[in-house]
Amino acid sequence: MSIPFLAGAVSKLFLQFGCSEVRVEGLPAFVERLKGDRGVLTIANHISVVDEPTMWGVLPISTFYDQRTVRWTLGASDMMFNNTFDSWFFTKGQIIETFRGKGIYQKAIDTARAKLDEGRWIHIFPEGKIKQDTLTELRRFKWGVSRMLMESKGGRGEEAPLIIPIWIKGFEEVMNEEREFPRFLPRTGKKVTVIIGEPINDAIEPLLAEYQRKFPHPWVPITYGRDVQEDLKEEPPQLAEMRSKIAEAMRQELMKLGQRVPEVEAREPTKIEWNW
Repeated sequence: MSIPFLAGAVSKLFLQFGCSEVRVEGLPAFVERLKGDRGVLTIANHISVVDEPTMWGVLPISTFYDQRTVRWTLGASDMMFNNTFDSWFFTKGQIIETFRGKGIYQKAIDTARAKLDEGRWIHIFPEGKIKQDTLTELRRFKWGVSRMLMESKGGRGEEAPLIIPIWIKGFEEVMNEEREFPRFLPRTGKKVTVIIGEPINDAIEPLLAEYQRKFPHPWVPITYGRDVQEDLKEEPPQLAEMRSKIAEAMRQELMKLGQRVPEVEAREPTKIEWNW
């Protein structure tokens, strides 16, 4: 039995029996998109340590049996790859080891971009860390997600991956940052909402086309794994501007989706299905 299947099953059990109410929007269309040959990039707000993988408990259990319908995501080396067992476990769970402080030019971003080009699903929390103070506003997105898109097929004049925003709410109560003993246990009886939006490619693809016009050949730094401030000293100024524009466009589209929370929460709760 695979690590993604076990994680998916535990997540479904928690949503079904550990939460008082769960509401899910946009699931059927999303599942159909995962089954296609086109790469999928999902972006979501990050509000707790259990967002990943618990939010994926809304998916049909069958999706956890097929590598093409199991997400790949980035995971910090100092948090998830500390020993042999952790490295094995998270690698099997389709986590790409990422190094903090080594900028956007590192192997993890290359790997994620390649998987998008292969038609796989990559999930990113573009804020880079948990934010629970103001749930309706998002931090500035990290530029790694922009680089993935800019150097993907979509940034080279071919078909871009589907870019799908997901807004989550309630996990900040399941694992509140201020929680007391026992800190390692999720709190039960909370209400959870997962809103899966429509693709935002119409807002992003014109920016990818602009990038291609300005940079017909991807910028390749002399050295990988440096702090982003070091890269900025050597890069053409317009390159950072394009990354910033793409990241901000995604941020704005994700916040638009978040504005639908009251509408979705006014509906009847969703039944967690174990369908195949």
